[in-house]
Amino acid sequence: MPGFSPWYKFTTYNTLKNPMENVKVRLHNFFKFFDDNKLWIAIGVVVVVAAGVPSYLYQQKGANDLGEVWSRIYRMNYEVATAQQQGGERKREALEGAISEYTFLKENLSTTGATPWLLSELGNAQYNLKKYDEAVLTYREFINRFGNHSLMPVIRQSLGYVLEEKEQLKEAIEQFDEIAKDPEAIYLRAQIKLDTGRCYEKLGQPKLAVSMYKDIINTFPESGCAKMAKYRLEDIE
Repeated sequence: MPGFSPWYKFTTYNTLKNPMENVKVRLHNFFKFFDDNKLWIAIGVVVVVAAGVPSYLYQQKGANDLGEVWSRIYRMNYEVATAQQQGGERKREALEGAISEYTFLKENLSTTGATPWLLSELGNAQYNLKKYDEAVLTYREFINRFGNHSLMPVIRQSLGYVLEEKEQLKEAIEQFDEIAKDPEAIYLRAQIKLDTGRCYEKLGQPKLAVSMYKDIINTFPESGCAKMAKYRLEDIE
């Protein structure tokens, strides 16, 4: 996730003289921050969830394909991470290469314990390159094939973000609502409420957005999401 604070981006607008223009700019900046960084939010959660999984998977018998998939996932992750620092065309080439690699693995190797992670990486790479239709198909394939996997809440969140990019806001909210119902997804609860409130704002339903933001503040008062929710309430109310 990019190492900068959202507050730095917002403070410059306090100098605007026109209050209504100030609100418009702040609202635009709020949406842009999440549009630029929400994939990294999801990836950050995946990294946390993934801790310790490879060592467990490698111990399974008959793991030739399993080992092959994990080895190539790690290699592509390293190449993409390196290219991310270089940016520009190098980043795009690395992501295109990752998509080709992940697609080949998905189509040519047997299903193993690594397959859900492979689909997650494929969808994220497609999303990062703004191949939204392809990312939707990949995330939905994951949901259809691995409905009980520990990554399911993160996949639904990523799918919600893609649908939001496609301006399918009601469908995005449906994904966020599914996560909110999941008792295993407590770690995403505050973020999901913030995501849902943002979509309600884009739909022109401020009352529902306010309800979400106040819920965050009451339930998770010390969280970073609560700070963002307070910021949004200042503009809405």
